[in-house]
Amino acid sequence: MSSQTSWMLSLGMSLSLLLGVTALCSPDSNQEVKTVAAAASKDADGPAKQAVRQIDLNTAVNVNLPSPQRDLESTAFGTPDGKRGWVLRLPGGRPIATPAYADGMLFVGGGYGSHEFYAVDAETGKIIWQIQTGDDGPTAAVVADGLVAFNTESCTLVVVDERKGRVVWQEWLGDPLMSQPAIDKGVLYMAHPAATGRPQKRVEFHPRAAWPGGSHRLLAADLKTGRHIWEQEISGDVITAPVISDGTVYFTTFDGNSYALSAADGSVIWVKANAATSAPVISGGRLYETRKRGTGKDMFEGLARVDAKKGDAQDKELIAKSKAEYLKKGNGGGVALSPSATASLDSSVGFSAAPPSAKLARANDNLGVSSVVGAWAYQGSRAAVSKGQILNAQGNYINSVRALDGRQSWQAEVTGSHAPPGGQIFSPPAVGHDFLYLAGADGHLVSVNQSNGGVGFSYAMKAPIAFQPALAKGNIYAGTSDGRLICLKTGNMDADGWYAWGGNAQHNKVQ
Repeated sequence: MSSQTSWMLSLGMSLSLLLGVTALCSPDSNQEVKTVAAAASKDADGPAKQAVRQIDLNTAVNVNLPSPQRDLESTAFGTPDGKRGWVLRLPGGRPIATPAYADGMLFVGGGYGSHEFYAVDAETGKIIWQIQTGDDGPTAAVVADGLVAFNTESCTLVVVDERKGRVVWQEWLGDPLMSQPAIDKGVLYMAHPAATGRPQKRVEFHPRAAWPGGSHRLLAADLKTGRHIWEQEISGDVITAPVISDGTVYFTTFDGNSYALSAADGSVIWVKANAATSAPVISGGRLYETRKRGTGKDMFEGLARVDAKKGDAQDKELIAKSKAEYLKKGNGGGVALSPSATASLDSSVGFSAAPPSAKLARANDNLGVSSVVGAWAYQGSRAAVSKGQILNAQGNYINSVRALDGRQSWQAEVTGSHAPPGGQIFSPPAVGHDFLYLAGADGHLVSVNQSNGGVGFSYAMKAPIAFQPALAKGNIYAGTSDGRLICLKTGNMDADGWYAWGGNAQHNKVQ
């Protein structure tokens, strides 16, 4: 046999073997091979994308929440697939921020415009104690060392005893307060307008201003006594909350500036003007935040990986970039409140227009947010970090990106009649061990597998939800925009450990 003939026979046998193996592959396996091949052929100048999953909200299981007969008395409900829960109606029908969990209790304000703050039994929904605040609009709370800290939109920082609701100390800081506090190692951090109405104590200011002549201050105070430790000048109010990690306070202001300050004395580590659009999250020496970019008439938002010590971006382009019409001036920033609700809520607390101290013209330029209640409720596309993945809900998409190299692991597109394009469908995800838990403006509660974007459950509660949910002991807790607190008992301890907005009192829970 000639060498040529032998070579042809060998080639024919190899082809036959290859075809046989291909025939044994399932359709899903073939698709996976195509997806991997497509990812491998992606140019090196951008992150590789996997096939986009679809999450159709039209297929969500309808849950008929009962209407409680009286305020402050919880009513049980069930889902068609056998889960249980309760719903508690708070007086006033106002938007409810993320509840905080500690020691079997939930701590939650009565909503924007209310003067009430509550402790609620986390299993039953029974009211344990309630207090009246001197002014309106309690934010989401944080809990540490047996103390609960929150502030009101109209002006006051409040610290109360966890068990009895006794006010330990409080301080009027200025109007309005549109973010929430953070706590780390016995120190409370809170942003406020520069004009507080009290005499300035210059010794409390670090000699090098983070933003000279800035309209706002970041305050560090002793959690137990309220004693001022330091204050630092910053350019505007803080988006959602300060974030503390490894002795550093990180935050983003509504005008798009990002900061890193020493937690010990407020000294400047770095300040960057970078069109940031969310509070950061910090893990493994990196900071992750969302930023916006404009291309012609289009506005885009995407993830940025940043050196936490220097503030320098580590990628030339935004990762998982998508259109963000909600960030255009006047478009509301994707906050899950209608324009009519926004106007009504601000009017109810005496704001026919945002006060000059809020500096919302700059927030409107950066985020499209132009109202006090819009800034109070704004959370953006804030990311979370779990198992080496950066995860966020951004517009109509849910993204998973590898923290190590910025390459996209998976992306899920949210579709359905309840998910119009150009809007912000979900608030930032709460993170369990294996699943993300997302709440939406149209009242959807959805769990998504962190490893592949597959849906665990999808419920249509028909109760609008503006804020990130909390997770504790297998239960999901979400406040609605019409004044209800919902507990969904999943029966799965995966839904645990996310005890406040951002996961913990530092707002920096990393799995």
